[in-house]
Formats: sequence, structure tokens, C-alpha cells
Amino acid sequence: MSYLIFAPLMILLAVPVQPQRFNNVGKLTEVFAWKQMTYDINGIMVLRDRFAEDDLAGGDRDRRSADGLYFNYNDDGKKNWEEGQIWHDSPTEQPTTPTVDPNDEIGRFFVQYNNVPMGVEKVGNRLFITIPRRRYGIPATLNYIDLSVQGGRSPPLTPYPDMARSTSMVSVYRTRADECGRLWMVDTGTIEIPNNPRYMQTPAIVVYDLRTDRQILRYTLKSTDLPARNTPTGLASITVVIKNGDCSNAYAYIADVVTYGIIVYSLKENDSWRHSHNYFHFNPTAGNMRVAGQSFQWNDGVFSIAAGPEGPDGCRQMYFHPMVSHQEFSVSSCELETRTANQTAFQVIGHRGTNSQSTMHGYHAPSRVMFFAEVGRDAVSCWHTDKPLAPGNMGMLAQDQLRMSYPSDLHVTDDEVWVMANSLPRFIYSRLNPNQYNFFVYRAKVADLIAGTVCAAPYGPNPFYPGNFFMNI
Repeated sequence: MSYLIFAPLMILLAVPVQPQRFNNVGKLTEVFAWKQMTYDINGIMVLRDRFAEDDLAGGDRDRRSADGLYFNYNDDGKKNWEEGQIWHDSPTEQPTTPTVDPNDEIGRFFVQYNNVPMGVEKVGNRLFITIPRRRYGIPATLNYIDLSVQGGRSPPLTPYPDMARSTSMVSVYRTRADECGRLWMVDTGTIEIPNNPRYMQTPAIVVYDLRTDRQILRYTLKSTDLPARNTPTGLASITVVIKNGDCSNAYAYIADVVTYGIIVYSLKENDSWRHSHNYFHFNPTAGNMRVAGQSFQWNDGVFSIAAGPEGPDGCRQMYFHPMVSHQEFSVSSCELETRTANQTAFQVIGHRGTNSQSTMHGYHAPSRVMFFAEVGRDAVSCWHTDKPLAPGNMGMLAQDQLRMSYPSDLHVTDDEVWVMANSLPRFIYSRLNPNQYNFFVYRAKVADLIAGTVCAAPYGPNPFYPGNFFMNI
């Protein structure tokens, strides 16, 4: 009898301790979260501000502490706040106008607070993380995490392909890999210091062979691709498609959010050209936004381009939207492949709903579902492309004002959706709290995400994937 009483207790005691369950959001599972970013550079952990790269081995010339802010000088030449002191919400002697002069950080190797991740993409066992240089103090703009090694919640970043070669790139927002084992990106060539951007080199398309980790292409964009001096600051995303399974016949599509255009690059021709259209512009009625506790007006134009499946004619439906908009548009890839597109070939697909401003979106061909990173609603949503695009056909998959604040990237790969959220508006207009988690990476299987939602597939075979029935994706 006593055995029966105590047996369950013995069994419970024998169960190993389960690993910590991180905070998931809706149907998305948290993979990583960071309060602030750290690096593993040549085996040396970089956990705090560093004056210069040669400080890695143990120098101690910190410019400022990772969790402190520095302030301008008063008219009498005295600092508003002493170096090294941490800024609290209500310090005893609170300075009246706390500001940071980013130009005071020129030449600093690592300013931890300035490292805000923007892009995420999983390729094999590597997770690529981009940190565009919107301030000084970013050691490497393109980095990765080895998923076969890193298992903690806040792993350090490793410069890609290594620290020495990573210095050839100035600033990258997002990457995209193709089915031919290549990693594509746009190096904007610009350090985006507020009110004082530094144009270091002409923007270029950069491609790495992921099998050898060698750069195999650097194509400098032409002057006709860049209509204004500030155009480089708007080259925030790239989409790559392969025609007819021929790796030598690739096209890259670059969205220009600042001067409202799409740049097309042909690998076979090694040439680029630019398209303009009214649909690339922002919608002023969608410009009022409130994200991460900040109210502001933005005017970002065409932001994300998602490729539909290739048809029998080799053409794809290319879906796109301005970030400041609630609408979705499309045009044939074959139209964009021409130097002068027919202006009437661009179509209005529909309206996603109020406050549905979106950064990136991605298409999952087997299910014919589009996924959206909605900054306006702190959310990830979906739409089955067989249905009209309307608010009633949009499915809400994950939403959280803190942990999904400003989803900056979304990518569909290997039947999974990967998302980065980074609280960017708080970084721009206020300040991040370095004692709280600010940056998150999430993932989920497509089938799990859309199950039981309005995006769940109807019965019937997928014409692009014969034998694959939607009910069993």
C-alpha cells in the first residue's frame, strides 16, 4: 500500500528538469531574445563597449558604459551628466535635456546600445542576423549564429564570413538566400547618422557562396538606379528569384523606400535598371503610427517584394506594398524584367485593414499563403491568396505590444516562418531599456500557424504541387 502511495512521487522525482520555456507569442515560438547584443569575435566574447578593435584582448578604454547615456555639454562647458553614470527614469539630479551626439562616437569599435538587429534568415544550420549601421559602434553589419552549437536564449553574434572580411561591407538591412546556395544582400554603403549620414561607398549588390563562404559578386549600382543622394538609405530589402531552375538566370528585386522605386538586377546580363510607379509611394492617410509607445508620422514607400510561384510562361506574380499603406499590389515579374514596364500592368490586390502597415511579407508556395509582419498592429498575420484580399480574410497569428513590437523582418523558408522584432521606434524616438528584453527571433511551422484560421487551405489539389492536398500540408 505504501508503495502505491509513494510510487507516483518517486516517478516525479525521477523526471529530469525541463529546460526553461521562453515567452511565445501567439502561434510563434521564441527562439532567441536579447536585452543587448553581444559578439563572439575570433573566440573573444565582446560583452561591453570597446574603444577600438585592438581592445578585444583586454584593453579597458571604454567610451561609455553599455547601459548609460551621455549628454551634450552645457553652455558653460560642463557636462549635463557625468560619464559612467546610468540614466534612471528619475535620478536625484535629472538633467533637463538628455541627448546623445552620435558624431561623438566616430571610430568607436563597439557601442553596445547602438546595435539594433534588423534582418533574420535561417539557411541550413545558420541563422543570419543583420545590424545596419544606423549609428557608430557596430562591429559587423552581417553576422550569424550557428544553430548546431548555440542553444541559450541570448547567443553572441559571429561576423560573417569572419571579422576580417566583414569589414568590406558598410551596412546591410536584410539578406535573402536562393535555392542555388547563394546569399544575396544590398550593401547601402551608408552610415545613417541622424541629420548627418556618411556615404562611404556606392550601394552594391553583394552575393556570397554559402558552400565556400566566399564573396562571388559585388555589383555596384548605376547612377540611374540612384536618383537622389539619400536613395541609399532606402535600400532596405532584396528579393531573389531563379528562372526555370537555371542558377545563372537569377533576378534580384530591390525595394527603395525613400525615393519610391524598384531596382531590378539580372545576373545573366550583369545589368540593372529602375522602375517607377505611383503604387510605390506611401499612402498619406496611413502615415500616422503609434508603435512601441511612440507616436510619429512616416513616409516609407515600397518596402517588401514577395514572389509568387513560377507559371508555365516563366513569369511570377510579384506582390509588393509600401510600408506606410494598408494595401497590397502586384505586377508580373516578366513586366519588371523589361526596361520599361507597362504602367497599366500594375494591379491593386486589395486592402488588409486598419493599422495594417507592414514591413516584410513572405509567400509559402505549397499552401499559397502570404504572411505579413505588421508594424501597425505589433503582429504577424496571414492571407490565403486564393481569396480576395480584405480584412475578413486576414488571419491574426501573433500579437503583442512588447514582444512583437516592430516586426522588422519576416521570411518563409523550409516550410517555416521566421520573424525578427526589434522595438525600433523606441530606439529612434526615446530609448531602449537595456535591462529588459528588446530584440526577439521567432519561428513556427506554416501548417501549425494557419491551422484553424481563415488562412487554412480549402480542400483540393495545389496546381503548382500536384498530389499535395491543402488539407494535409
